[in-house]
This record gives sequence, structure tokens and C-alpha cells, in this order.
Amino acid sequence: MGVFLLFLFAVAAGLLWTAACTAAAARMSGAWLKALLATVGAALPVIVVLPVVAATWWLAFGVRIPTNWFPQACTVLVSLLVGGGWIVWAGLTPRADGSVPAAGWRVIGLAAVCGIAAAVTAGVLLILDNAVVAQAVYLRLEAANLMRDNLPPIVADDANAAALHLQAGAAIAADREFSAEGSPIHKPGDVLRDEATAFLARHATTLDIVRQAADRDACRFTRDWSRPSIDMILAEVQALRSEARLLALAARRATAEGRHADALADIARIHRLGRHAAAEPILVSYLVGVALDRMALEELVGLLPRLGADDAPLLELPEVRELVGPPFDLLPALYGEEAFGLATFAGFADGRATSGELEGLVPSADACTIGNAGPIFRVFFLEGDIAGYRRLMHGFQQLAAGRGEAANQAETIRQAVSLGHRLAEGQGVLSRLLLPALEQAFLSRGRAESAHRATAALVAATRQRLQAGVLPVGSREFTGTPPYALPADPFAEGGKPLVMQRVDSGLAAYSVGPDGEDDGGPVPVDEEADDGNDDVGFVMVVE
Repeated sequence: MGVFLLFLFAVAAGLLWTAACTAAAARMSGAWLKALLATVGAALPVIVVLPVVAATWWLAFGVRIPTNWFPQACTVLVSLLVGGGWIVWAGLTPRADGSVPAAGWRVIGLAAVCGIAAAVTAGVLLILDNAVVAQAVYLRLEAANLMRDNLPPIVADDANAAALHLQAGAAIAADREFSAEGSPIHKPGDVLRDEATAFLARHATTLDIVRQAADRDACRFTRDWSRPSIDMILAEVQALRSEARLLALAARRATAEGRHADALADIARIHRLGRHAAAEPILVSYLVGVALDRMALEELVGLLPRLGADDAPLLELPEVRELVGPPFDLLPALYGEEAFGLATFAGFADGRATSGELEGLVPSADACTIGNAGPIFRVFFLEGDIAGYRRLMHGFQQLAAGRGEAANQAETIRQAVSLGHRLAEGQGVLSRLLLPALEQAFLSRGRAESAHRATAALVAATRQRLQAGVLPVGSREFTGTPPYALPADPFAEGGKPLVMQRVDSGLAAYSVGPDGEDDGGPVPVDEEADDGNDDVGFVMVVE
């Protein structure tokens, strides 16, 4: 009803303006001045509305958003064209006695009523805008509750790893050489060289703090989740990456020195750092957690060929079962991503968000357009934008929860891509800009599942090598009671198992990857991958 009144009074203001100009023109003696006033009276309201019609046409047929105001804008334009033309014609057409009807119209009265109609139009817009602004409080509350419900549980300070991560991160940040290009954590090579020895000795205290943090099950940073943003987590995310690299260097050093139990302990800690990162329900943290988890698996695969018969008990430790178990859950991150989006919508609802706050998320031109749209965007588009964003995120959440019809990860990813394309065509401007590439998140989850299963197969192969002295090449070569069976390939059709085969550098266990085609297996970690090879897994180098 409010929007109807807004359009009604806007049309009334335009037609009254035309009537006032027509009445003034009727009182002019000069023909050119009379024509000028009549033209201004009829054309100006149309000129004012034309950009609105053009914008709604672009949104309806160019961007194709569902909140479509093009018919209403066209109705206003036609009303002003037809009504304004009729007023000019009826007001300036002489009667039989030669008098002009508009000459009897009161210019000041019409102008005053026009001003009142314009003021009412602005007032209705302000009322509607205030109603949208009032919703910002509830959006922020919903976002905060959504975050709170998916956060790690509150734990005592002596069981929370967050403070230790902050301490380790500060120590790492204070050392400029840590992230330098020639640092041992970036430079592959002999981990027994003097440079690596000195580096680990210099960071021995930091490494001890990192180990203490990783040995704690829970990690919960103190944050203001009522206004979630990427900036609030970037420092800790970067610190966790650096901590994992430090642990990886220590694990490789322990492996080279034959301290296999110590190496395995640090590898398990890298995995737990990934779990700490993924515990925060936001997509970027989940992706960092998956990356750290992948790092742990790579280090474990590098350790396996070094294990001897005396190390067989290490493969039965809970840490190994945790390493090769299920990957991190994507669903909490999608709930957090929804909360992030709702908080951003709340910022635009109450005017706190500006175009500058979107520069890191969207192209600057689009950010500037949205940020400066003000009440027009809030009144006419924000509500539909929010509804579309909810539909889209809920669709992805259902897919992540396994409530789709996908038979494997490849089909899940195809459904995610299809869902994204289908739903994105029906969303608003801001929801499209805020929407992350969620199909990439599903791809990361599928690849993580494949990597975990491939690692489990290589662990089983190593277990047999340590027990029977024979390294299997496939399911038929596994011995024992019952014989080990290769796990199913998450990307293969029909539940086919992972591929395990001998390659030039050792034993490969892998998934055929998202394209469903066997590309010959993944290349070893220290070799350059072929761009056309999307096989997911590992090569256990056998010397």
C-alpha cells in the first residue's frame, strides 16, 4: 500500500506541475514563451522519470532480478505522458468564445498543491525507508544467533587454544625473516642443512607454543559476531598458516633424523590446526582448514616410506585414524556465510555500510552504485534481495547436508554449479555480489574427501609392507583377514574404488577427480602438475 501511495503522489505531483506551467503559459502573450512554458510543464516530469524507467529496464532485462519494478515505472511514465499531454491540450485549446480554459486556473494554488504532493511523496518514501532501517536490528540479531549456534562451544581458558595461537602469531609476525622468500619454510631442500637447523633453533620457543596450542582440542577466538566480517579473522588465519608451515618443517626434520614418532605427532598437530581454523563458521576459515589438512596429509604420505618394522604401532595410533578419517564439515561454514551476508544487508538497511566497505568484495563501480543508491535501493530492492539471498544459501546448505540426490561428489558439485546458476538468475543485485563461489567450496570438500581416502589406502599399504614385507598395488594384493578393500572413489560413477597403481616414483592412490577421467594419477608434491590433470590423491615415493 505504501509503495502504491508513493507512485500515486509522484504522478499527482508531476501532473500538477504540468497544470501550473500550463496555467502560467495561458497568461503569456508571446507565442514562443507560451510554447516554452507548456513544453517545460509537460516534459520535465517525463525527463525526471525516464532514468528510473531505464534503470528498472536494465534490472529487469539486463541483470534479470526478480524484484521487477519496470511495469510500475512504465505506468508512471505513461500516466505522465498521457495526462500531461491532455492537460496541455485541454488547458490551451480555445473555447468557442475564444477564451483559454487554463487562463482561469490558479497558478499559485496549483504550484502549492504540487509542492504538497511532492512533499507527501518524499514523506512516504521516508516512512518506507524508516521501516526498512528498523529491520536492520533484527537482521543483525539473526546473523549473531546464526553464528552463535555454529560456533565452537565455550571452554575454559586453560583448554582454549586461541590465546596460544595469538601468542605464537605475534612471535611469528615479529620475525621478518619468517616469511621471507628464502626462509626454510618456503625453500625446499635438505632439512638437515645448517640454515634449517638455525631457523628451528631460533623458533624453538614459538614451536613449543604452537604444539601446546595444537594439543588442545578446542579453539574459540573472542569476536564480535554481531557484525561478522572477513577482516576480523584475517590475522588469525594467516598466523595458523605460518604455524602449520613451522610444524611441517619440524616434522620433515624429525623424519630425516629418524624420529618418526615425533614427526607423526607434529603432522597430527598440523591437522588439528586445520580443525581449529575450520571450527570458525565462515567459508574462508573452512577453506584454510582444508588447506592445512591437505598439508598434514602430504606430510604423512612423505613419512610413510620411511617407517620401519619397529614403527608399525604408530599406524594404529588414534592420531592416524583421525588424519585419514572424514574431512571437515562444510555445513557450519555455509551457515556462517549466510550470517555474514545478513550482517552486510543490515549495514545497507540502516545506512552504516558504504560503497567503500564493498571495495574488497565487488567491483568498485558496482559498489559505488549500490552504496550511493540510498533509500531507493532500500525501499524497492533490499527486501527482495534478502529473500533471494536466503533462498540461495538455504539451497546450498541442503546440498551440503546431503539432502540432495547426488550419487557422488562429482554429481554434488554439478548440482552446486547448477543450483548457483539457477538461483543466481533470480537474485537481487547485492546478493549476487555478496554470493561467494560456493561451487568451489563443494569442489574443495570433494577433493578433501578423495585425499583422505587415498591417504587411508596408502596407510593400509604401508601397514602391509611393515607386516608382510610386500607393498600391494591394488585390492587383490592386500593380504590379511579380512583383506583390505580400496575405498570408493568419491568422484567415480557406480561406486568404483580408488585407483592404486605403481608409477615411476612409487605407489599412487588417487581419485579420478571432478572430470571423472583417469589422467594417470597425481604427480608427486615436489613436481609441477599438469594443468589438464585433475586426479586427486598422492604418490608415495618408494626409494
